[in-house]
Amino acid sequence: MRKRGYRSGRVGVLATLVLLFSIVLFVGCLFWLSVNGPWGGGQIFGDDLFKPASMPAEQNEEAPRNTTDTGWNITKAMDDLQSSGCVLTEYSSEYTGDTIQLDYEGFKAKAIKRKIVFTADTPESPILLVSDTGNLYEWRP
Repeated sequence: MRKRGYRSGRVGVLATLVLLFSIVLFVGCLFWLSVNGPWGGGQIFGDDLFKPASMPAEQNEEAPRNTTDTGWNITKAMDDLQSSGCVLTEYSSEYTGDTIQLDYEGFKAKAIKRKIVFTADTPESPILLVSDTGNLYEWRP
């Protein structure tokens, strides 16, 4: 009888050690996930612990986009058009000035529809051109 009690005592100690090791491993995994996890991480058990990585950024972190013509310059307009899928190329014909002038939003809609935007240098400033159904549309800052 004594041997049985001694052996079950060792099993009890071993079971306790396994349980403690499992708890330490679980807490360690939580710690690691709080720093490197899929929900953003960066803080140890901070405010964003359960924030998914796909959650959009805070509203105040984004700068509002200015869509008025006064805020656009030629470089920003070219970058915006390229990010919308348009290809920019130099206008190879002679610029005669016989164009239809559009505001930026109207010009951008035509440019996205046609996908090819021409750049031309005029004495006043560089301009952007789009050819659509025989008409030449122009935008200048």
